[in-house]
Amino acid sequence: MRKNLLTLLGIFTLLSCGREIIDDEYINLFNYKNDTPSNITIFSYQQGIKTRHDLPKDKIYSQKLDNNFGSTDKIIFYADSVKIVYDNSKFKVWKSSDESPRNIIKRFENYTKLKEEPNYSEYSFAFVPSDLDQTAVCKGNCD
Repeated sequence: MRKNLLTLLGIFTLLSCGREIIDDEYINLFNYKNDTPSNITIFSYQQGIKTRHDLPKDKIYSQKLDNNFGSTDKIIFYADSVKIVYDNSKFKVWKSSDESPRNIIKRFENYTKLKEEPNYSEYSFAFVPSDLDQTAVCKGNCD
């Protein structure tokens, strides 16, 4: 009996090794607001994979990042570069190395913190009409 009890205790100890118990999730919510007169499409490129995010005018597009278990796939600011397309006629490309307060890849530098609570933070980035001043005309390269 004692041998069985020790064996069970040993198995339980081995099974519990390396397992981390996380009681709380930590969430960041990122909101992208379109305050321009154009519909916006954001193409994010991460390690050669292209992801499309649509942001109609006067709307908000949100992405939730679970910092404990969340994947960084398809999260806009984790991209290597993004292409912001306005009404399928003008565009702007941002790379992570571009220094500008309008670069959406610079998540904490260029975002406004809206809320901070225990285990939850919310950030916002607003596209404004003056962003259109930095664009180039699409000549068949908006996709």
